[in-house]
Order: sequence, then structure tokens, then C-alpha cells
Amino acid sequence: MIKRSFLILFVISLAGCSFTTKPTEEEVQKQPKATKMEPEALLSVLLPLHSKYSWIDDSDKETFIAKAGKVERYKTAMAATVEARGGEFLFSLPDGPSNAFKVLREVLNTLDAHAISKDEYPFETMDEIVGTIGDLNRDFEAAKAELFAIPEWKALERLITQKEAPTLEQVEALVEDGKFKKFTEPKADELATSLQEYAAKKKALLDARINLDVAASEAFFRYAMDMKFWIKAQPFKAHPSFWAAVRRQHEPLVQAFADFGAEPEAGLKALLPVHPNYAKTVEALAFYRQIQANGGFLTLGKRELKKGAKGQAVEELVQRLAQEGYWEGEIVEVFNQEVVDAVKAYQGTHGFNEDGLVEARHLASLNVPVETRIQQLELSLQRWRETEIRHEEPTYIRINIPEFKMEVWADQEMVLKNRVIVGNNRWDVDPDNQIEGRLNRTKLFTAELTVISINPRWHVPARIKKLELDYELLNDPTYFQKQNFVVKVLPDGREVMYQDSGDSNALGRVKFVFPNSFGIFMHDTNNKRIFDREIRAFSHGCIRLQDPFKVANFLLERLNDVSEARVNHFLAKEEPKDIRLKTPVPIFIEYNSAGVDDKGRGMFFADVYSYDKDYFAGKIPYSEEELQLLQRKIQKVD
Repeated sequence: MIKRSFLILFVISLAGCSFTTKPTEEEVQKQPKATKMEPEALLSVLLPLHSKYSWIDDSDKETFIAKAGKVERYKTAMAATVEARGGEFLFSLPDGPSNAFKVLREVLNTLDAHAISKDEYPFETMDEIVGTIGDLNRDFEAAKAELFAIPEWKALERLITQKEAPTLEQVEALVEDGKFKKFTEPKADELATSLQEYAAKKKALLDARINLDVAASEAFFRYAMDMKFWIKAQPFKAHPSFWAAVRRQHEPLVQAFADFGAEPEAGLKALLPVHPNYAKTVEALAFYRQIQANGGFLTLGKRELKKGAKGQAVEELVQRLAQEGYWEGEIVEVFNQEVVDAVKAYQGTHGFNEDGLVEARHLASLNVPVETRIQQLELSLQRWRETEIRHEEPTYIRINIPEFKMEVWADQEMVLKNRVIVGNNRWDVDPDNQIEGRLNRTKLFTAELTVISINPRWHVPARIKKLELDYELLNDPTYFQKQNFVVKVLPDGREVMYQDSGDSNALGRVKFVFPNSFGIFMHDTNNKRIFDREIRAFSHGCIRLQDPFKVANFLLERLNDVSEARVNHFLAKEEPKDIRLKTPVPIFIEYNSAGVDDKGRGMFFADVYSYDKDYFAGKIPYSEEELQLLQRKIQKVD
């Protein structure tokens, strides 16, 4: 009995030990002869092994799902995506990274080109795991082969890995089957050592694969947020924080991951902005970064120049123009016609009138540091990532406020471009609603153009009548009559006012109606002179077109088969005529102070509403205090 107890304790100690040296022949001869283990002794070996290693036959998928639900970052999205694929590993194979990981890692190498910070991406973690996972798998396979080479392991595996602890009855049944005739104490020690090594190697490999999938999933989520789902530049729609954006964008984020899992290349490509101006801006950013690497822009003096000028100032001007691609060939010191043409090209991409003169405001623009231009392009990329434009639409309109231009796009090509006047930036008062602020800024929104109105009437907003037109009436009692204004009193006592169709109508001869909550529309104007201004922010919020009939005729012909001759017939009748479009046209009013022309050159415009300035100052999204600075309640109404 004492001998048997000693053997039991000896075998138990073997289960937790591993031998690193082979005994000598003399030592072997001195050892007692190995004997077959009795069921009680075998059970004593199995119980601690079960306690330590019962998990080794658990499903890797179940382990992954359980751990995915405990990660801190992107917890909800992580759990949802891992469960959706049943715990399958997406970013690793047993012996290394999967194709999905390789595709993602390659795309992440382009973050700099898109002006996306790498700071929040787990590059170090991913690369470290990828560098070791192959070795971990080889170690695991070697340990597995050693364990599975032990004949008794196949019979014992079920008892060690079953949910409940093995019983004496189960062990006795195995012994009675004759499967342990040669299973001795040394064999038990060998099995315990091999099992310990196998479990350690399996855990190391499994942890590495789980950690790689978690890190790569985090990288994907961050990329999807940065590239598509995180709004941070739109002044009135920006998410309050990154993690608030993650919570709000949970469903599209999970769907984007599913699309990526199904087709990695296509899934990542779908996150990129499809508008061609985005890719052009990426190229422009690289160009300006190269200028920065080469030492930046040449600084010009204060001398104003025009055709016929000569000397060093002209030579430096030409060198400066050459830096941005407006001059090719030898540098000249005479302000000739070629220099005039280069200056005009520069003026055209920077919001100036193209007169070929170099005056103080042009020199100020030319002396803007390249670092500022890079910032503008980086912000432009962010705004393109946030754009609501649906480029796949067969026809759409884009209005860019800082450029003071509108574009008509058809079949993914820009077919028309028109100068516009947008809302002014002055402080104004609305006594009826008892508010004051930057009330006339053209709002940023998306709508659908549904009606083109020929010979429209202008229904005058109450605040414009009260604050502007009534003062004209004081100076000239016949003003309303001369300008075709009609005032009516409704049965409920309210007074309304409109201006009849005609040459004096403030809306001109055509109006473009796209219903929205701001009361904004596009229209012609009876005052064409101010379209020659470089800064064209003069309206009460509506958008005036310089050549509206080019736009109207194109849309009516394309969508309603209404010819230009037919439009002219309606015009000649001088009666209001509303034409409802058979297919509404999306209209996108945006704010982007940088762009790229058709030759790939950077375009930079005035920050007319200071949204750029506020973005770089960290004021967007606007706080309640900042919003009150833009608009507030009137404390006292006269």
C-alpha cells in the first residue's frame, strides 16, 4: 500500500515536470523496473491534466468570439463582425497573414497620400505579430506531432478534454479494453511533458492569430471611419468626437466590414470617394508636398507688374509661376504676352479676374506659404470624403460657395460651369423671428431641383420688406409701383408682398426651385454688373446665376425634351410658367476652398465664411457658444 501511494505521488509529480536530459545507461539500470499503471494511479495523473488542459480541444472560433466581446476599442463593431462570420479568422492563416490582411496592409501604406494621420493605427502590433506567426505555427506543429505520436494519447484525449472531470469508472473501462498495457510511469511523464508543450504552443499561436485579427479589424474600422464615415469638417453636421461617430455609424461600419470580408479589394475601393476631383486632389497634394521638400515657394517683392515690365522682379515672378506649373521653358525677364497668359492662368485658378496684371492682392496670393496651400488641400480631401454628392447620378448640380461657381454634371462629366452670387456675410437682423446674426449665408445642404419657373414672381420675405423695401418707399412713395411690387392683405390680417414678372424682377427671368427648409433657390437676376466682382457674396442666401438660361435650356432639353425655342416662346409671353422636371435633379451646395483644374493645377479660393479658419482653430463642430456668435436672439426689438 505504501509502495502504491509512493507511485501515485511520483506519477503526479511527473505530470507537472519535464525532463531536459536523457538518463545514462547506468542510471536506467539502477531505476526500478517500470510497471503497468493501475486505474487509481492513472486517474491521479489525468485529474490535474484535465484541470490544466481541458480547454485545448475547445473550438478556436468560440475562443475568438469570446475574446472579441471583451476588447475595448470598437467593442460593438468587433463583436458583431466576429460573430457574423462565426468566429472564422479573416486576417490570418495558421502559417501567416491572409490575403485580406495583405490587401489591407498595402492600402494602409497610402494613408499619407490621403492626408490621414497614422497615429491611431496599430501598425507596430500588426507587423510584430506577422513577423512571428510563422515560427509560432512551426513550433505548434512540432509539439502536436510529438504529442500525437504517443499511442495512448488518442485514448486519453477525450478524458482530458471533456467538460466534466474524468471518473474512475471511465479509466477502468479503458484499462479493461487493454489500451494501457504498456502505459507506465515514464510514459505518463512523457505524455504530461508533451501535453504541456503542445498546450503552450497552441495557446501562443491562437493568441497571436486572435491578436492579429483584432488589430487588423481595428485598422480596418479606423480606415473606414477616416475615409468615409467620420464627419469632422462640415460646420453644422460634424460629429462631436471620433467615438461618437463610431457609435452613430455602427451599421454602415459593420456592413463595410462584411463587404471587405467578402471581397477585400472591392470592399476597400468602395470606401474611397468616387468623385474624380478627389483623386486629382490627392495628386495635387503630392505635387505641393514636393514643392515643400524642394524648399517652398520663392518669395516675391512688392513691385506691381504689367506687360512691358523688365528686370529681376519679372524674372522672379516667372520663376514663381514655374513652381506651380504655370510656366514652362526658359526663365525670361521681360513681361511679354507669354507671361501675361501665365499670370491669367494663375488668376483663373485663384478666384481672380483674368486681366494679366500683377497687383498687390495677386502678390499676396503668390506669397502664401506652400505649407498653407498643403493645409488647404488636406482639408479639401477631408471635405471630398464627406461630400454628399452621388456621382453616379445621371445629372446633378454642384455649387461651391468659396469658388462662387456652380457646375452641371451629366454622365459623370462636367458639362457647364457658371459664375454665381451667394449669400453675404454681414451681420443682419430678422425682427419678425427676433434673431440676428450671419443670417444671409447660403446654407450647406442637399436637395432636389424639381421645377424651373419661367418669368417667375418674387415673393418677398417679410424681413427684406421691413428692413429694406419699406425704406425705399419712404424715399419714393411710388417705388412699389415702379418696381411692380404688389402688396396684399390676407383674410387673417397678414400682409404679403410679391414682385410681378418682368425686367425689373429681382429674380430675373428664370428661377430654379429645389424645396428646402431654408427658403433658398437659384435664379436669374436683373443686376448682372456684380458678376464681374471677384468676391461675389451679395445675396440674402439665394444663389444668382450669371447665365441661367444655359443651365435651364440644357436641363429642359435633357430631361423634358423642351427645346430652347420652346423656352423662348414661354419667355416672350411674359407670364409665369412652371415646368416640372420629369426627373428631379440632385443639387449639392458645398464649401471647399481648394480644388484642381483640368490641367491638374491647384485651385485656391477665398474662405468667405471663415469655415476653414474655424476648422484649423478647432472650433468645428461649432459649440453652442460659437453658434450663438453666428446667430442669437434679439434682446430688444425696436
